[in-house]
Amino acid sequence: MKQKTTSAIIFYLLMQASASYAQVRLDVIGPGMPKYPIAISPLKNTGNGADPGRISEGVADAIVYDLDLSGWFRVLDRATYIEHPQRSGDTLGTFDFKDWSTIGAVGLVKGRFSVQGDEVTVELRLFDVTQGRETIGKRYTGRARDFRRIAHKFADEIIKQFTGVPGIFNTRIAYTSTGGGRFKEIHVAHLDGSEKYQVTNNRTINLSPSWTPDGKSILYTSYKERNPSLYLFELFSGKDLKFSSRTGLNLGGKWSPDGQNVAVSLERGGNTDIYLLERSGDIVRRLTDDTAIDVSPSWSPDGRQLVFVSDRSGSPQLYILDVASGKSRRLTYSGSYNTSPDWSPAGDKIAYISRVGGRFSVFSIAVDGGEPTRLTNNGFDNEDPAWSPDGRFIVFSSNRAGRYHLYVMQATGENQRRLTGSGGDDTKPSWSPRLE
Repeated sequence: MKQKTTSAIIFYLLMQASASYAQVRLDVIGPGMPKYPIAISPLKNTGNGADPGRISEGVADAIVYDLDLSGWFRVLDRATYIEHPQRSGDTLGTFDFKDWSTIGAVGLVKGRFSVQGDEVTVELRLFDVTQGRETIGKRYTGRARDFRRIAHKFADEIIKQFTGVPGIFNTRIAYTSTGGGRFKEIHVAHLDGSEKYQVTNNRTINLSPSWTPDGKSILYTSYKERNPSLYLFELFSGKDLKFSSRTGLNLGGKWSPDGQNVAVSLERGGNTDIYLLERSGDIVRRLTDDTAIDVSPSWSPDGRQLVFVSDRSGSPQLYILDVASGKSRRLTYSGSYNTSPDWSPAGDKIAYISRVGGRFSVFSIAVDGGEPTRLTNNGFDNEDPAWSPDGRFIVFSSNRAGRYHLYVMQATGENQRRLTGSGGDDTKPSWSPRLE
């Protein structure tokens, strides 16, 4: 039994280590399409005080970062702007669109802010330069120190204007990092690296963070009491609750989309299978029953199916389980080592990693099977894919810069950008749902 547990741990850890612009609707978004040229002006300070927190440029900088990261926009260099934000207007009729069309802008973001005490009020507008009209206008209030959150919300509005679906910049990434030393600790941060928060600090091994559907808590596995047990950390209260501490593995817990159950790999009787747990941590039932090692469950968006990894065929492969009937089918046949599946929020694809030529690459495959699509191919290891809540992006870890860092790419594999650089290894990302 002890040997079987050790084998399951090694098996799991190996997997973890290893048209016309004038339409202002992004029919221009897509592979091979031109990027939309947009100018993001610093905000006009309409308050009585100075701007010590750099809110004027800080909001603009955050929107620039978000739109650039999306891969759909070409943000024009601020050095080319003709207008001065503090001396020009920010509402329709108070500035000249020619000042922006001259430098090639088709879209334009302008705004204003004022600070009273600890509160900031921000007004932001998106203009269609070609048609000379306003397309979005929003007013926000919040704590002055949280001005970046306001910027992220407006960036999401811009993307919604162009694609019909809000952006993903009011989200967070949870991940493991050795940036503070040799121990794996759980961290949470925005995509731009801001608002970084260390969830664990127990100087041991912490694995596989996973968000609850409401985005308020993180489920993770930790060895802090020697046994690999499952814990639930509540972000707002700071409470760290023991969720499942059965002897042996309690690994890779994932909440069902309705938030009622958790799928987790448990080692019982010398065998590692996937179980369904209640919110209380009690076992509902055993989902897989095989002498092989079954790990890494990921739910379908409707909660009716799970994709998981099993070596029942002799090597790690992906299988899809119908939760109600208990029947499973093999999904992957290409590649002899396929692991780390994550089911797309759109429900049609599964991202995973496969070993090719001794290196791991990120692939996606249709839920019905067929030929997988390779998304990374650079001679390094690319691992741990996780979908954004809109299904249009994938975050993953890669050692292409030496240590493992987090990267993001469009679901097609395009526009791969680095997100983190802690000085240690940043791995196993989990993307939060959209947050308030």
